[in-house]
Amino acid sequence: MKSRLLFLLPFALLVYEVRFHIGPFPTTLLELIILATCGIWLFSKKNSPHFFRSQKDSPFFFPMLLFLFAGIISVLVAPNHISALGLFRAYFIEPILVFMMLRDVMTTKEDSRHLAFGFFSVIILITIWTILQRLGVIPIPAPWNIPPTGIRTTGPFLYPNAVALFVVPIGALCISYIIQGTNNVRRFIFSSIGFSSAFLACALAQSDGGMIALLSALMATLLFNKKTRVPALLISSFLIISALSFTSIREPVFEKIFFRDWSGKVRLVMWDEARTMLVDHPLFGAGLGAYPDVIAPYHHAEWMEIFQYPHNILLTFWSELGLLGVISFSWILIRWYRSNPTIALPVITAILVHGLVDVPYFKNDLAILFWIFIAYTIQEKKRQSSIV
Repeated sequence: MKSRLLFLLPFALLVYEVRFHIGPFPTTLLELIILATCGIWLFSKKNSPHFFRSQKDSPFFFPMLLFLFAGIISVLVAPNHISALGLFRAYFIEPILVFMMLRDVMTTKEDSRHLAFGFFSVIILITIWTILQRLGVIPIPAPWNIPPTGIRTTGPFLYPNAVALFVVPIGALCISYIIQGTNNVRRFIFSSIGFSSAFLACALAQSDGGMIALLSALMATLLFNKKTRVPALLISSFLIISALSFTSIREPVFEKIFFRDWSGKVRLVMWDEARTMLVDHPLFGAGLGAYPDVIAPYHHAEWMEIFQYPHNILLTFWSELGLLGVISFSWILIRWYRSNPTIALPVITAILVHGLVDVPYFKNDLAILFWIFIAYTIQEKKRQSSIV
C-alpha cells in the first residue's frame, strides 16, 4: 500500500490548481492532500522522538534550517505579511515536511521503484495531453490557442511554461538512468520514453528554455561520465560547427542566445529592472511574494506588464528571500549534488539552466517536486550503497 501511494504522489502535484476556501483561508486540493498525509505520518512518529533528534545528523539539516530562517525573515520584510505567510507555508513548510516524510517512509527498493514509475507515468500523461491539445481533441485555453504560429499547448496547466517547468526536471532524472546503461532494461526503456516525452511536451508548449535545459542536462551528464565524455565532445563540436556554418540554423540560434526575440527582450527589461531594485534592497530583497509591488516604482517599460517574478533563478531568490535565501539555496544544491552526483547532476543542471529564463521553484507543485527529488536522490544513494 505504501509503495502504491508513492506512485500516486507525482500525480497529486497536478491538482494544485484546484483552489477553494475553508472559511476565510484559501487553500488547494494539493495542500489538503499533503497536510493530511504528513499529519498522519507525524502522528505515527509521536512515540519516536529519536527520529526528529536524528535529523540533526542529516547533511541537509543546517542548509534547510537556514533556508527556513530566510523564509521567515522574508515574511517579515514583505508588505503583506498574511499573503507572505501563505506562501511560506506552500513553498517552505509543506515541501520540507514532504521531504522529511519521504526520507522516513522510503525504505525499500520497491518504494523507490514505485515513485520513479510514478514520475515516468505522469510525464507521459502530460505529453499525451499536449498531443491531444495540438490535434484539437482537447481545447487549449486562451490566449494560447491562436493559429497558425501562436498555438502553444498547456497540458493540465493554465499556461505553456508550466508544462516545461514540471516535465523538465523529471525528464532530466530520466537521463541518469539512460546513461547508466541497460542493466535494468525496463527502467532504461521507461527512462528513454520519459526523456523523449519531456522534450516533446516542451516542443509542443514552444518552451525553448525547457528544451535547452533538457539538452544541457544531457550534455552535462555525458561529459560527467568517463565512458561517454569523448563522444559528447565530438557531438557538441559538430553541433557548434553546424550552427555556425548554416545561416538557417545560425540565425535562430543566435536570436535565442542573444535574446533578440520578443521573449528575450522582455526578459532583458525584467532583469534590468530587478537589478536596479535590488541595488536599493540588497540584503533582504523585496520580501516573499512582494516583487510586483516593490518593482512598480522601477518599472518604466509601459509596453509590458509587471510579472510575478523576474524570471531568473538568481534574481528571483534574491528578490524573494534576500542574500540569505540565495546562500541557503546554493548550499542545498551543493549538498544535493554531493549526496548522489549521478542522479543529482542532470536534474540540478536542468533546473539551473531553465532557471536562467524562468522560475523553477516558486510554485506550489514545483517546490514540493524539488524536495521530492532530493529525498529520492538520497534514497537511491542508500540503496546503491547497500547493494555494493
